[in-house]
Amino acid sequence: QRARGGRVNPANIDHNPTEAQKKSGNYAKDHVSIHGLDITIENAKGKMRRGVDKGGKPWAVKMPAHYGYIRKSEGADGDHVDCYLGPHLQSPHVFVVDQLNADTGKFDEHKCFLGFGSKTQATRAYHAAFSDGKSHERLGHIAEMPIGDFKDWLKRGDTTKPLAA
Repeated sequence: QRARGGRVNPANIDHNPTEAQKKSGNYAKDHVSIHGLDITIENAKGKMRRGVDKGGKPWAVKMPAHYGYIRKSEGADGDHVDCYLGPHLQSPHVFVVDQLNADTGKFDEHKCFLGFGSKTQATRAYHAAFSDGKSHERLGHIAEMPIGDFKDWLKRGDTTKPLAA
C-alpha cells in the first residue's frame, strides 16, 4: 500500500553509501509508485546528500525533497531520468528542467519534479538542491506537462535532448 501511495520511508534508505556503492548503485533505497511511475528514492527529504566533485572536493546538501529516479527510463547521461518528489503527490502536472552544465552552458540532463503545485515551487526545490552556488547556471528551460504527456515523453520522446529544442 505504501508504494501505491507514494510515501517514502527514509528508514529503508542507506543515507551514507560509499562512493563505490553510489557508483555501482549497490545500497539500500526506497521504492514508490506515483501516477503509475516506478520511482526509486536514493535520498530522502531533509537528509544530507554527499559526494565529491570532478576536482576531488567534497560537497554536501540537505535535500529539499525526496530524490531518485524513474525506473525503466533513460536520460541523456545514460542513467535513469532523475526525479524529485514534492508534497503534492496528486498534482496532475510534471515540471521538467533542461539542466545545463554549469561551466559550459550546454545541455546536461533532465531533472523532473513530480508532486509540486507550481513551477515556482519546483524551481525553489531545484535551487535548494545545490550547495555550490551554481544552480542558476544549471537551470535551463522548464517545461510543464500533464502526467499523461510526461509518461508519453518517457516512452517515446527523445530524453537525450533538451525539451526546449
